[in-house]
Amino acid sequence: MKLQELKTSGHAPSLLSAFLHFDISFMVWVILGALMPYIANDPGLTGANLRITPGAAVQRAGQYTLIIKGPQTVRDNPKLKADQPHNVYNLIIKPGDPSVATRASVAPVEKYVLDNANMATLGQVNAQSHLIQIALAPGAKGNPNESVIALKPASALLKSGQTSQQVANGYSAAVKLALVGLPLLAAGFWRILLGFLVDRFQSRRVGIVSLAVTLLPLMIGWKLGTTYESLLCIGFFLGLAGASFAVSLPLASRWYPPHLQGLAMGLAGMGNSGTVMATLFAPLLAQAYGWHVVMGLLMIPVALTLLVFTLLAKDPPVAATNRTRMTDYAAILLTPDAWWFCLLYFVTFGGFVGLSSFFNTFFVDQYDAPRAAVGFWTWPFILAGSLVRPVGGYLADRIGGIRMLNLLYTTVVLMAVGVGLTIHSFPVTCALLFVLMACLGMGNGSVFQLVPQRFKREIGVMTGLVGAAGGVGGYYLNFALGHLHDMTGTYASGFYAFAAIALLAAVVLRMVSPGWLRSWLGAGGVAQTPSTLPTDDQSDTAAATAELDGEPALVNAPTVHAGNPA
Repeated sequence: MKLQELKTSGHAPSLLSAFLHFDISFMVWVILGALMPYIANDPGLTGANLRITPGAAVQRAGQYTLIIKGPQTVRDNPKLKADQPHNVYNLIIKPGDPSVATRASVAPVEKYVLDNANMATLGQVNAQSHLIQIALAPGAKGNPNESVIALKPASALLKSGQTSQQVANGYSAAVKLALVGLPLLAAGFWRILLGFLVDRFQSRRVGIVSLAVTLLPLMIGWKLGTTYESLLCIGFFLGLAGASFAVSLPLASRWYPPHLQGLAMGLAGMGNSGTVMATLFAPLLAQAYGWHVVMGLLMIPVALTLLVFTLLAKDPPVAATNRTRMTDYAAILLTPDAWWFCLLYFVTFGGFVGLSSFFNTFFVDQYDAPRAAVGFWTWPFILAGSLVRPVGGYLADRIGGIRMLNLLYTTVVLMAVGVGLTIHSFPVTCALLFVLMACLGMGNGSVFQLVPQRFKREIGVMTGLVGAAGGVGGYYLNFALGHLHDMTGTYASGFYAFAAIALLAAVVLRMVSPGWLRSWLGAGGVAQTPSTLPTDDQSDTAAATAELDGEPALVNAPTVHAGNPA
């Protein structure tokens, strides 16, 4: 039994340390995505746009909610006779707190169409509303971005020394999703650097330093996160947390014999639970204490993990024999197959981690999900992609990675197009997103069923390189979703763009897989075994064909299994 052997082999404290390093680091890595509905509408960060003074009819907190939405189309609101012009926004007041008022079934008690450049529209609100009076804030820039605000009574405002509530200028979809994606992009740089350092200084020392440095962006977010530039700094250094696998997986695996290394890396790599925890609880804490305080609170589990890691983690007695050099990355990039695998993982892992970071913003913007409870809307999708990753690897072993990826990419294209077409239907979109995330998760496992078969001797370099490509994919997915939303007024255009990239990956796979099957893969992408290896004549033919294609012939090389990057 492997579990029984695991107890008597290796070093259990180091395995625990590796798991904690991975789990807590991933919780920190995605924190900007979890908190973005609060960050993007922070008046202290983006400046105030409106000042809302409650009337006498607002007598208690949670009695009314103010909802600000951008211009609507007839498709958004069938009651409209024509699409609203792009220079207006909608101010809607509904009964109940945000968790109730954001439901489509709750009718508004007041609603207005405003344009900050036309003061008469603001005057109309002040003349007609029984609940609020509004005024432009000194730092107003155009119209406010979409937000949901629980109105407070005058008595509650006076207790805090205020007379009005501020509505933030807010960040556009392009700006906030670029910030969400920045840690994903930065992780690509940090992953290669940490892998390089671990080979030279081993996991324990590098792990201690990386956890210590991870405290830096959290400290900046807690005390100094008051400008856009500070958010850029935070995002870049949060990428270091996303590179945790470069520390934790070698620490876990190198303590154990080869037949237990896969299990050890699987246990250490169960860090996706940290992503779910951040998604669930960070918005709740931000609602109660503010997003700056959440950054400070995150320093506690990071500091405790640093302490445990320092006390318990030990480097394996035998260090890695093949040290990675920077020139190795340059050499591998001369191989076309390296680029193809980067594209395949750009779509699968980039799609998974990019959408995981995007969902909180998406559900708040698209479906008016309550900011505090949005994590309870989005966590099933993240968990779906996380749990089925090993299933993808298992099925790829059984039926072949090529067959699995052909099926998965086709399904991803259909699901992404379906989301774009039905984005106004909440239940249909949720069902499609669930299948989409499951396919992306299985795709991650399927890609890395193929990588070690093609790059047996360079698996360490390829793991870092392909993992970095996945992080870059997550950044560009958020970048595209945000910019296309601002250009077209809908997130549907971003899902169409993602479908197009997934279709490109499917086409590329169709183009290159015949050469792979002739040279180093079994039928359908199944790993070659002695029974499936070509005969000598077939080997000579395959080698000649591979050389004509500019690829090395690997038909007689033994199969190597390696752990997946995060």
